[in-house]
Amino acid sequence: MGAVRQQWRVAPMTRIQTVDTVRGPLQQLFGLSTVVVTTASAAGPLRIEGLDHGLAQDVVADLAEKPRRRPVMPHDRSSGRHGVAAARRPDHRGGGLVGSGLALVTLAVMWWRDAPWWLVAPVPVPLVSVIAYEALRWSKTRYRLTAEHLELKTGLLVRRHRSIPRGRVRSVDLTADPMHRLLRLAVVRVGTGHRESSSKAAAVSLNALRRAEAQTLRASLVRRDGDGADETIARFDRRWLRFGPLSFASPVLGLSALGATYETLDILGYDPDHVLIPYLIDRLGEADPLVVSVLAVLGLLLVGAIGALGWYAETWWDFRLVREPSGGLRASRGLFVTRSATLEEERLHGVEVAEPLMLRLGGGAYTYAVATGAGGAEDEADTFNTSVLLPPAPIGESHRVAAEVLHEDDDPGQVVSLVPHTRHALARRIRWAFLAGAGLGGVPAGLGLWLGPVLVHAGWICALAVWAGGLLFARDGYRNLGHGITGNYLVTRHGSLKRRTIALRRGGVIGWTVTQWAWHRRATLCRVTATTPGGRGAYHVKDVLMGEGLRFAEKAVPGLLVPFLTRRPWEGRSPQGYASGHGRDLG
Repeated sequence: MGAVRQQWRVAPMTRIQTVDTVRGPLQQLFGLSTVVVTTASAAGPLRIEGLDHGLAQDVVADLAEKPRRRPVMPHDRSSGRHGVAAARRPDHRGGGLVGSGLALVTLAVMWWRDAPWWLVAPVPVPLVSVIAYEALRWSKTRYRLTAEHLELKTGLLVRRHRSIPRGRVRSVDLTADPMHRLLRLAVVRVGTGHRESSSKAAAVSLNALRRAEAQTLRASLVRRDGDGADETIARFDRRWLRFGPLSFASPVLGLSALGATYETLDILGYDPDHVLIPYLIDRLGEADPLVVSVLAVLGLLLVGAIGALGWYAETWWDFRLVREPSGGLRASRGLFVTRSATLEEERLHGVEVAEPLMLRLGGGAYTYAVATGAGGAEDEADTFNTSVLLPPAPIGESHRVAAEVLHEDDDPGQVVSLVPHTRHALARRIRWAFLAGAGLGGVPAGLGLWLGPVLVHAGWICALAVWAGGLLFARDGYRNLGHGITGNYLVTRHGSLKRRTIALRRGGVIGWTVTQWAWHRRATLCRVTATTPGGRGAYHVKDVLMGEGLRFAEKAVPGLLVPFLTRRPWEGRSPQGYASGHGRDLG
């Protein structure tokens, strides 16, 4: 395709994740379609534009392998001709929930503030428009689960038909906010583990299905070959609430609460700029500024801690991790917004125990799954991270859950004897701390030579503070470095602000990356990265000696790295004979 630049792209049929047809208004007018094929390739989706709509449907049928070779699943009992499952619609009550709620809140605020009629009168117009739009969108939305695919048709001006092969389903998530729970509805999100762009996952979202229908759909998409009851691995303990405030987000939540209070008072017409703030200034103007500042900081921290505790309770309340008879792991949680995520154990490649600094000081940790289709770097900050196996909980409980999930007697990350790293790694961290302090303190000190001595004092104080903190973090980060092998697992640990201990199944490692920066070479350090098809996709052994890193990689997955290494002739063919000192020895 292309005029100035011709490009050919070839993608194996076995790597197809989703197949879509997209039709904009002009394309519908002229009977054309665009076919979008999402694959596991980093080059992004394949787009075939300007096809006749009938031809596009044939292409989609060929790519999606339309012939049904397996019997229709129980979810598809209401079927049409030739055994093809009948299309279904989401529940009509899900349309316009958000828009209607916002409009009603707007009307309530206007009534509270005695707004004039000419401001209130137009509000029903967008309310009716939103409801009408959602009703039309609902009438154009269909989904169908067949023996081979999950299909979704949606859109008004731009029509989209998405098809996901059932063999590509990596996760099935159910969420329900308070309004959905009131109406006994749920949102089903089916993920493939890949992305069609840097900001959009290759997934299907069905909003909103009846709760029973959503649970049946989830059970149909996740393999249900086993018999018996669910096995509970972990359940929420109220004593875990003490870990809620142990977060760097607590001060931020305190400031956010202060800003939200100001905005709420302003919306309700209490005019804090001319009433509340002058009142506080008059009452506190005669007090000791130091005392007022200390009390203000403590108040913000207290409010932030209460907010963090509330966030923890809302997010993790009633958490339950179970193993289904089919081997799937299902984690459910939530106080007001309920969430449920299901992962297949056969796609589990390891477990990560993460200890943010404040949580580590309090003896707690998170537990994540390293699984295909879940736990990417972009998902870690998401409230609904599908890879979470355990919320912030005691570190002993984290290790127990990790062992249970991996079907081991003990957590490999706990029992392994980690190999400590060379002190060159400590020296490197100290140098970075010194450079950071010199840079942050040198700028104001340099300006102070021109503008005045106050900035000079601020500069050296800043430099000393950064150096002191940097030395502490450098030593802590160095002590947390380590790697090792135990049984079928390789283990790596690193990090200070967030210490991570990752246990990966050796059979799940599909490649190695050895990275050596310019500042690594003099100390013969490198970073060895294990590549896996799950989680973040790359897990590092940081600041390890080149020879030690290569020997570790060869011992963990024998034969994978050997063809790409050179050996010195006099050192034979043993692993100790690998190039161990310089980047130029890498093949």
